[in-house]
Amino acid sequence: PVDSTDSSDPCNIVVTRTWTFTDSCNNTSSVSQTITVSDTTAPVAPAAPADITVECIDDVPAPIDLTATDNCAGDVVA
Repeated sequence: PVDSTDSSDPCNIVVTRTWTFTDSCNNTSSVSQTITVSDTTAPVAPAAPADITVECIDDVPAPIDLTATDNCAGDVVA
């Protein structure tokens, strides 16, 4: 089979898989399958840091980096 991939939209990829059959007289026929890859599952966010109370605005801690996970490969951006 031969695959042709349209990945112009990385969240909706279309793969067209084509099989071509040729007989001894050089007659051909083909069949194709369309495979749509559509990531519709949201990333899983981690738990937020615990709520806190501070006395002054200068006591607010700096934000920390949190990392989410996703069912598909690729970067998850915060």
